[in-house]
Parts: sequence; C-alpha cells; structure tokens
Amino acid sequence: MNIQPKSVVTVFVRHRETCSYRSRGEFYRGCQCSKFLRYSRNGKQHRQAAKTRTWAVAEDKAVELQEQLDRGDTPKPIMVKGPQPTIADCIDTFISSKESENISARRVKKLRHQLDQFEAFMSARSKLFPSLITAADLIEFRAGWGKIWPAVTTRKNAQQNIRSFLRTCCRENLNDLLTALKTIRLSKDDKERLEPKPFTETEIKTLFAQIPKTFPAEKVAVATLLIKFMIAAGVAIRDTVQLERKSLRDGWLRINRQKTGRPVRQHLDPVLYRELLEGEGEYVFWDGKYEVTSAVTTWQDDIRLLMQNAGVWIEGNTTHRFRDTAVDYWLGQGCSLTEIAAMLGNTLAITEHHYANLASIRMEERLAKTPRRSWGEQGAQA
Repeated sequence: MNIQPKSVVTVFVRHRETCSYRSRGEFYRGCQCSKFLRYSRNGKQHRQAAKTRTWAVAEDKAVELQEQLDRGDTPKPIMVKGPQPTIADCIDTFISSKESENISARRVKKLRHQLDQFEAFMSARSKLFPSLITAADLIEFRAGWGKIWPAVTTRKNAQQNIRSFLRTCCRENLNDLLTALKTIRLSKDDKERLEPKPFTETEIKTLFAQIPKTFPAEKVAVATLLIKFMIAAGVAIRDTVQLERKSLRDGWLRINRQKTGRPVRQHLDPVLYRELLEGEGEYVFWDGKYEVTSAVTTWQDDIRLLMQNAGVWIEGNTTHRFRDTAVDYWLGQGCSLTEIAAMLGNTLAITEHHYANLASIRMEERLAKTPRRSWGEQGAQA
C-alpha cells in the first residue's frame, strides 16, 4: 500500500501560429488563444480543453477540476490501496478484459472508438469518475448518436457496449444509468431495411465459390460445413458454434436455443448429417479453447468478410441472412409458420412477427399455381 501523489491541475495556453505573444510561452495570460487544463495521475499526463480563451475563466474551471480530483484521490488519514479510477482508467481495464477473451482486433477497435467517444463527452462535462455520471448525461450523450452513428444497428450495438461497460465500473448509480439507456426504437426505414433478406440460389453458389479465396486452406472445410449447416437448418450463429455432436442422433438435430431456451427439432439431410458427425471433439465448430463469445464474434467477422468479398453483404445483417434463407426455403416447400417456429426454436408469435411478409410472398406464389375456374367462351358452352 502507498499514498498516491496529489494531482495538481494547471492552466496553459496553446498559441496560434499567428499569435504575437507566442514567444512568451504556454503560461502567458494576456492573449486570446485557447486555454487548456493539465494534470498528472498514476504516472500518466492528462489534458483537456477549458473551452475558453480567457485565463481567469480557465482558472475557475481548473479549481472545479481540482476539487473533483481531490475528492477522488486525496489520501485519507488511513492507508488506502489506491485512488478511485477515472472513466479513462476503467475503459483501459474493460478493453484489456475484452482482449484477454480473444475478441478480434476489429471488434476491439470498434469498442475502443465507442468508449472513447463516451469518455470525451464526459470529460468535456468535467465528469472524470464513474460515480459522477448521471442519467441526464447519458440521455444527452445518446441524443447525438444520430450524427456520429447514422445506422440504427450501430447505435443499438454501441448502447449494448456502453451498458456492459457501465456494469463494470458503476455501483451506486448503475440502476439509474441503465434505466436511462432505454430500448432504441426502429424507424419505418429501419424496419424496411431489417426485413428478411434470404439469399438467392445464385448468391449461395457465389458465396461457396468465394470460401477458398477468403479462408486459409486449413479452415475452408469447416467454414463450408458451417455455412451449409446454417443455410439448411437456420440455426443462430451462437447455437451453431456450440453445436455438440451428442445433439445429433438418428439423423435428427435436437438442441435448446441459447437465447430463448426453447427446443429446436429438425430432421437433417443424410449427407449433411454424416458430415457433421465426422471428426473428433465435443463440438463440431468450436475447439473450446476460448470463451464462446469470442469464438462467435470471430466467426461473424470472418463471415462478414466472406460476404463482402463475394459482393453479397448487407450492412447490419450478416449471419441472420442464413436463417432467413432457411425460412424462405421452408415456406417455398409449403411448411407452415407453426412448423417453422418449432424448427427455429421460436414462439409462433415471434416467427410470425419476423416472417409474416416473407410468408405472404410465398403464399402468393403458391396461390398463383392453384387451379382456376374459367368463364371463358369454352367454359360458357360447357
């Protein structure tokens, strides 16, 4: 245990190139250049804009920041293990935790970007510690997401990531913060964009032809089998990655969905069934070495890249398109939504909600082929 040195906030100026007082140094008070605040904490130097060109105003803000830091890291009469971590400190810890789960570099980069935006917003409000975050802060922060993250799926993912982060560093104020981040509603355009988009048979062939060009040679076979399975069975990516060989018996797939806990029951194609049973190990597509979440995100990233390379990717809709493709095929073969709900592991209500439009299209196709009574000239004579 040791007592941390006190953080001292100082004001300094960043002179413009054209400032005639530039030679006077960063502590000159008389110019109209932007003022900044600076302090050191845990061996790391921090800087933030004072958002003023007046030295006296910057000093007032330095006093406010100093008081906040003093509350967070002034040593008490008793010995303490260390200072209260800042939001920036907590983000570093959170990112390190995610990296240790073997999450892809792409996901880590996206997560870092979202949380850095959050930290910058809070820092501009002089909210350096998690305990100072309020519900009002989060509501105002989210109000600006439409400009920085236009896609609703990006905003929903960002909210999910920020909620996960808050759970790791907030205690007394956590419930209020999570309540403030309510469900993001979809607009009419969002709903249309998120309608089921099954692959055509041509797109499926293009996708399979692209696999050897995108995946390394040692992963081509398992990637091909995974995509064949998802297109044929419509199983969600998390359930696919965790597919156990013991769940395959007598030509049947019998699992319970991770998301809903509901049973999935399907009679598989014999060729696909044999391919799934080949190999060793408890799982078909997962080696169990890393957290399943990491394995899922790695597969999602790989499949997104495959779709992009094949020219069939739609933003915000990656592996779920395999599920849409399975449902579209089943509807075309005359399966009812009740049967499809049982094969997907969904309730009938959820299945109807997601696939009612797709079912209507397939129904019209079947109705177009039904016999029709003719009232033409020949029919009238009869």
